[in-house]
Amino acid sequence: MNVKSISVWGLVLALSAMGYAKLSPAPVEAKDAAAIRQTLIDMNTLCAARYARGFMALFDDREDILFVGSDKGEIFRGKDGVKQFTEILFAMPFVFSFDLQNVSISQDGNSAWVFVDGNMIHTGDRGESAGKVSKKPYRFSIAMMKKGGLWKWQLFHGAVPGSE
Repeated sequence: MNVKSISVWGLVLALSAMGYAKLSPAPVEAKDAAAIRQTLIDMNTLCAARYARGFMALFDDREDILFVGSDKGEIFRGKDGVKQFTEILFAMPFVFSFDLQNVSISQDGNSAWVFVDGNMIHTGDRGESAGKVSKKPYRFSIAMMKKGGLWKWQLFHGAVPGSE
């Protein structure tokens, strides 16, 4: 290899390293991490209260928001779709909540994404389900944007992990 080839490769390696540095997310700001985490706590609180309007307020006010549940057919697009999902969710004879012990948050400016790996909890509060509690492994990811100082959900995607 000649000197010219070495300097070209050095330039390519340096530019590649700089590009990777730009792509890695910045550390999560403490106040943003707290606000993002609060949206998860709010989700549990709103589900327990069966407060559809509050649940909808977690999401951005855009028509391209998306809620993808873990069951077949649980793909709800736009505000009307998410509203339809909340009607189904809150008609169940139990309250949904999620174990929030294992939460990962990443942020890049006004964009953030959350991954929760834990359990979905069903707490029966109606009919034959009253008083019964069940848990099953559940994971979900949320993509969100910071707008007007608030973190608004763009996408929720849930999944029941299979055998690993």
